[in-house]
Amino acid sequence: MTDPDRLRRLLGPLGVWTFRFDSLAADEAVVAAHHIEQLGFPVVWIAEVGPTEALTLAGHLLASTSELVVANGIARVSDRSAGAAAAGHRYLHALSGGRHVLGLGLGGRLSSEGRPIEVMTGYLDQFDTAWGRLPHDIDQGPIWCLAAYNDRMVDLGAERSDGLHTYLITPDHTERIRARVGPAPVIAAETAVVLNDPADRDGARAIARSHVANYLGGRSHQRKFRALGFDDADFAEGGSDRLVDALVVYGKDALAERVGAHREAGADHVCVQVLGTTTLDDDLTAWSEVASLL
Repeated sequence: MTDPDRLRRLLGPLGVWTFRFDSLAADEAVVAAHHIEQLGFPVVWIAEVGPTEALTLAGHLLASTSELVVANGIARVSDRSAGAAAAGHRYLHALSGGRHVLGLGLGGRLSSEGRPIEVMTGYLDQFDTAWGRLPHDIDQGPIWCLAAYNDRMVDLGAERSDGLHTYLITPDHTERIRARVGPAPVIAAETAVVLNDPADRDGARAIARSHVANYLGGRSHQRKFRALGFDDADFAEGGSDRLVDALVVYGKDALAERVGAHREAGADHVCVQVLGTTTLDDDLTAWSEVASLL
């Protein structure tokens, strides 16, 4: 049973998306989470790419805050069984009073191998079975969304989850999938920004290109980009200027326009990833700038 409106209320219009927590010590993570909460963001999205286990980190942040929603963006299905994901989310739900959003996704490797739809469908079947076997002391179903870019995964997420978490996309992509899924499922769209001097376009683009280049070898990302009108020439040498400039914006004014464009295209929530920071202090400053959009 899904409840998109519950997820929509939890996420609010704007949040923070960051890799930073994967590299922070436990006490630094508390500082970062408190800062995000105090700035007024309703939610922080945390990645799972480094040495930190996604649900353990989510539990630490939830226990360290009082109002902040913690969303996994994403918890990789290859890293835990469906039963472990269901039980972990149930516990974090109870621990936090319903402030945990379980974002599930294949991750880069599984997205580019084999039969991703069949893998994810089987995992969700197991997840639903495991959730149904848990003690029924929670009167609602799981609060969760599915990472989805391409049509079949979008359809699966719209049918089985509360919503869709999209990453490294444009407002045109948001518009296309909103038209496909209708008004009910939540669309939580990530968008990336470089907040350095807007006059330094070359420097900002270099930061953006180093980020985009990480995703150009993945088949699921290439399918997504092709659907938006890009081709092989745009995937060479770290990404064409055309592709990089479409996926990443430069400066706070451009970020405000991009957030508005996603919202007009049908996104319920936009989570902002700031690129080009190297320390936690850099992030604290950058998140404060982004918070002015609230």
